[in-house]
Amino acid sequence: MGKNISKVNTTFQFCDGGSCRKANSEIAIREARAYLRNNGFWDTTHTIKTRCNGRCEDAPTWIAQPGNYWYKNLTPDKAVSILKSHLEEDQPVEEYLLYKEGWSELATENEKTIAPIVFKDKIDPELGEALVARSFASDQHLYPLFKYLFQEPKPIVVQQYDTATIEVKSPHQVDYTDDYEVKITGDELQLQLTIAGIPKDISEEIADRKVSVAEVIWLKKSTIFTKAIRLKNKKGKHLVTFWIKEEDITTWEHILTIYLGMSPNDIRISEEV
Repeated sequence: MGKNISKVNTTFQFCDGGSCRKANSEIAIREARAYLRNNGFWDTTHTIKTRCNGRCEDAPTWIAQPGNYWYKNLTPDKAVSILKSHLEEDQPVEEYLLYKEGWSELATENEKTIAPIVFKDKIDPELGEALVARSFASDQHLYPLFKYLFQEPKPIVVQQYDTATIEVKSPHQVDYTDDYEVKITGDELQLQLTIAGIPKDISEEIADRKVSVAEVIWLKKSTIFTKAIRLKNKKGKHLVTFWIKEEDITTWEHILTIYLGMSPNDIRISEEV
């Protein structure tokens, strides 16, 4: 029988991502759930294991609702203290907080600074002189990008491996229901790529299709297609390139803004030689 959530007034979201598991999040979760059962709070409190909450540097993390309280560096002792404070006193434990509403900064000493993506001047062995930006190769970035490019087709040309180019003219289905692979299928194109993290014992065929390198390319020479997204595996093998027409400003600005986090009016180009 499922839980009667009509009785629930407090919810704790326990991060169960990789970094939190490595930081022994499961031990704190076990202690928390044991406390709830033994102290009569099980029916009125709901606990949820989530995927990564995006604060790996502060692992393990929890989120308490209502109130949107974020907790950091959880241990079994901290876990029980937090539960007692919320459920018996209706108060957060300030010293364990990472963030609460109204704060302008996070309470962390572990903040990681991520360098913004920039274009660098390169002599590409395949394409010649170009500006190249090393971009995101995770499924969180690639899957939305594929949906944008193919569900309502943009004027792009696709080159798989070292085959001839294919012009995409009709909508394609973008299917990411597999654990690891996305499939793009339609009248013009049949493309299968591995975009999720894969275990070491995965088949060689799936591993060979794993996107590990993603580059946004801006050619300096004048041609019909001057921009592209090129995907490679970890061995440097070319998997696919999506070519964008010079006049397709809408698609280019989407890639700059959504995929690279740049303003089209302020494109970041490195001055390093």
